[in-house]
Amino acid sequence: MTLSWFPLVLVYIVTNTISKIIQKQAVKDDAVDPTAFSACFLFTVGIMTLPFLFVEKIVLTWDLKVWLAVLLSSIFYTACMALFYHAMKQIEVSQVEAVATTRSIWVMVIGVVFFHETLGFSKFVGVMLIFLGLAATYWDQGKFTNFARPHFYTLGYALMISSAYALDKYALNYFSVCLYQVIIYIFPSLITAIFMPGTLGKMKAFLKPQKTTYFILLCCFFQMISTLALYRAYQVGGELSVVGPLSQITTVLTIMTGILLLKERWNLKNKIAGVILAFLGVLFIKVIRF
Repeated sequence: MTLSWFPLVLVYIVTNTISKIIQKQAVKDDAVDPTAFSACFLFTVGIMTLPFLFVEKIVLTWDLKVWLAVLLSSIFYTACMALFYHAMKQIEVSQVEAVATTRSIWVMVIGVVFFHETLGFSKFVGVMLIFLGLAATYWDQGKFTNFARPHFYTLGYALMISSAYALDKYALNYFSVCLYQVIIYIFPSLITAIFMPGTLGKMKAFLKPQKTTYFILLCCFFQMISTLALYRAYQVGGELSVVGPLSQITTVLTIMTGILLLKERWNLKNKIAGVILAFLGVLFIKVIRF
């Protein structure tokens, strides 16, 4: 029996939330370099996915145009994941996820421009609510406060990962899910090693049996499951402009988990108000139509 796209997105939401909380615990270690962590994390998820190749019929293409899309997506993942972990190391995971709600805006724009998906007034309202959510969190006395370099890293991450998701949706028409996941996780780690060879030495620390190493393996496992579920959701018919915003429920779960379990208390009332507004924005983009 093949699952429809909706339960697959639910699997993604839960496992991705767990993965991000564990990632925060791992990357906050002073000895962990964010770029090296990104390369190690991506490579490990790709390797963990290899056994799944034996349970799925392998489908691939040699079309140059498709492989260019794969390469471009890999470049986006290389850059955006490094930015994500640099931000994650410096600020609360709940702040990172609050700013990352701008993914919904980019996913919607890309879906409309490149996949000819419809744009209605409700989606416009959703975009405004997401911006209001950010303003509620960081706007104080006529200016943005405590909105620093890590937050701009997160904005860059949101734009690039949304672009990568769009390329993934296109490429998945020509690849089996497991094979594509192996490629799209291992390629960025190789790009990092080639163009930033200094990160290789910093990755040696992850090979030692220590708490950080165990955290990496655990978050990689959950990330592997979450990405397989997301890619399958796209492949079985989920639209980019629908699956993308709906999958961002993981943002709300991650923020609330950060507040409850990691005791992240910075600007708590404003943060909660901002999250509610941003989540309403996602609902207007995904659910409410008028």
